Amino acid sequence: MKRTSITSLSLAAIASVIATGAIAQTPPAAAPAAPAAPLYAVTKVDGTDNVYVFRYQNHQAMFIVTPEGVIATDPISYGRPQAAQAYLDEIRKITKAPIKYLIYSHHHYDHIAGGEVFKKAGAKVVAHRRATERLKALKGKDVVIPDESVGDKRTIKLGGTTLDLLYTGRNHSDS
Repeated sequence: MKRTSITSLSLAAIASVIATGAIAQTPPAAAPAAPAAPLYAVTKVDGTDNVYVFRYQNHQAMFIVTPEGVIATDPISYGRPQAAQAYLDEIRKITKAPIKYLIYSHHHYDHIAGGEVFKKAGAKVVAHRRATERLKALKGKDVVIPDESVGDKRTIKLGGTTLDLLYTGRNHSDS
């Protein structure tokens, strides 16, 4: 009887292994595909009333909405000409206020290409003086040369918002 119990247990164990193996060999059901990440998105910056981040793929820019107009940064359109228009369209979903300023953070094309869309919308293009110098020398077809070049500090006051542009020294570029 003892032997039968062991044999019964052994058969049960073998049946369990076979069943587990059979299940493991069954192809898993296809997992539902994850939704594709959107090409671009706008998010409001927590703790602010009027500051937004525009993300296009792996690049980002920011804009500030005031009652008198919008201050935007970096059109981020290099290699993807549709990005600047998408950026402007997203701003227009939030406000119809005029685009007053476009600020280039520095002279690299992945940040400043596409400025024409904002210039046509009425923006004054502002950049550090070194960015202006570099852009004039490079003569990029898809780059708007700044209307205003600034040194170490420029304060923009618009619609109750004060924005200080500060040059803190060389880091990612010298502009």
